Amino acid sequence: MSDAALTRAERAELERLRARTAPGRGKRGARWTGAVVLLVLAAVVLVLASVTVFARNQVLNTDRFVANIQPLYQDDEVRSAVAARINGAVNEALDTEALVAEAIDAVQTRGAPDALDRLAVPLASGIDSFIDKQIRTVVYSDQFTELWREATLRAHTSLVALLRGDGGGALALQGSDLILDLGPVVERVKDRMVEAGFALAERIPAVSVHFTIAQSETFPKLRVAASLLDAASWILPIAGLALLAAGIATAPDRRRGLLIGALCVAGGMLLLSAGLTVGRSVYLAGLGDGVQSQQAAVNVYDTITRFLKGAAETVTVLALIVALACWATGPGKAPTALRRLGAGGRNAAARGLAGAGVTFGRFGAAVHRHRRGIELALALAGLLWIVLWRHPGVSGVVTAAIVVAVLVLVVELIGRAAVEAGSGTDASASRSA
Repeated sequence: MSDAALTRAERAELERLRARTAPGRGKRGARWTGAVVLLVLAAVVLVLASVTVFARNQVLNTDRFVANIQPLYQDDEVRSAVAARINGAVNEALDTEALVAEAIDAVQTRGAPDALDRLAVPLASGIDSFIDKQIRTVVYSDQFTELWREATLRAHTSLVALLRGDGGGALALQGSDLILDLGPVVERVKDRMVEAGFALAERIPAVSVHFTIAQSETFPKLRVAASLLDAASWILPIAGLALLAAGIATAPDRRRGLLIGALCVAGGMLLLSAGLTVGRSVYLAGLGDGVQSQQAAVNVYDTITRFLKGAAETVTVLALIVALACWATGPGKAPTALRRLGAGGRNAAARGLAGAGVTFGRFGAAVHRHRRGIELALALAGLLWIVLWRHPGVSGVVTAAIVVAVLVLVVELIGRAAVEAGSGTDASASRSA
């Protein structure tokens, strides 16, 4: 049997076998080894790049950090923990039991009966309840959102200045603790109690209430590492993409190289997602006794890491879509049968359009001639769409993939309809002759 009698799939298999037995097979194997090593390294570097960019945005970009923790402003568990912390600070500064005892002693010196001592505990309890009510009124009010945001903005700005060595502002680091100053909230509670007629609240001094929002033994070293983090946040993504491109270029079969690279990236991102889940458990297990609410700590962790988790899931889905496309264009029996089935449906639809007089004329012929370039441009446009979309998420990636697939199908139909119309015209001309 001559080569001309082979089908396309049989010819592809023959070429594959010839390549396998060719004299340069050893060199080809070495190229595959090098390509796989580069692709695995690319996946590792891209995972590190994702973590580095996320860390840089949270540590050195105040606007990104404030936007990231925005949901915490309305979180009931976090507000309850903040209220408990402020309540403790107010009670410690005011010492209601001592104030009640002092007031009773002053009254008794003027002839009041000793029986007033029995009212000390109820009076102190009532004052504590009043203070708690005022604190919760402030913390659960709309005004709290702005107070919390201003406190966070001020603390993170000071933190960035501290890490960059600029100095100035309130301290945001105390040992291994990242501290948020809730002093403005205490001042608002004090003003509210005075407005409500509780004049003793004026005795509350101007205090700086520290609320620990994160703990890490690495915080004291972050200033030294800040410049490295800043540089790595753009070096690692470029290095990862360069390694990925080098691995694909080194592979003897570029399509298969892209397939392997996409699977490596997807695997790396899945490991990153698993690492975030494990890190959540480790974080909760390491919480100290000073934490007001464990559920609030859970909500803080989930909120702060949600963009990193979303990015890992997004890249995973994108990589799997690319891998699926590479597989579908491969020489295997299953993808070949799938393409044959799709081509049959496309041709039938195109014949239907041509029979109805929808041929697209010269435009359709031009689309058919340049359809591969048009389809590549559509794929690149879809990728650019995802990149420019700030937080596309899994749904965004799937939407972009579906839109690109539909547009590719439209291009195929337009081009094929022109071909079918031309074939029909040629057949009619032959019959007339």
